[in-house]
Amino acid sequence: MKNVRFDFIIHWLWTIVFALLVLSGLAMVGAKYGWILNYDIASADYIHRLLAAVYVMLTFISVAIEVIRGIKGDDKKLTWFIIGKSGYQLFTFITTLIFIITGVIIWVCMDSNIAAVSFALYIHEKLTYIVIASVIWHIYVKCHALLWPKKTEAKKNSMEAGK
Repeated sequence: MKNVRFDFIIHWLWTIVFALLVLSGLAMVGAKYGWILNYDIASADYIHRLLAAVYVMLTFISVAIEVIRGIKGDDKKLTWFIIGKSGYQLFTFITTLIFIITGVIIWVCMDSNIAAVSFALYIHEKLTYIVIASVIWHIYVKCHALLWPKKTEAKKNSMEAGK
């Protein structure tokens, strides 16, 4: 356990929190997904808000680590990290910011500005579906990335044996 890296722990905490946020959020969408939490919208709302606070804290931790790495000039690639300058990490960062902003609008303006809440809910929900698809893609790519070197090595060995 002493060799477990901090970025690995943050990555999997983030993953678990996001998965639970998706489940509780989908349970609030309506009858189509309400079965996830036995149509208990109040509990889903409570769970979603609580996990959203954890999600925001993990975001701040991740951003702080990136800032510290930038100040130190540490170019070491963190394999499991969430926030980054390009690729899927940048996509995750941008979508996370949009989730946080729309979530805050929904939470703060619920009783005062219905137009803002409606727009934020629309963006929040549609972005959820996009991110779910991207997570499925991310898992697919990462699972196959573990297999590609083995296939390449096997192909290289078979080519050498054929010479």
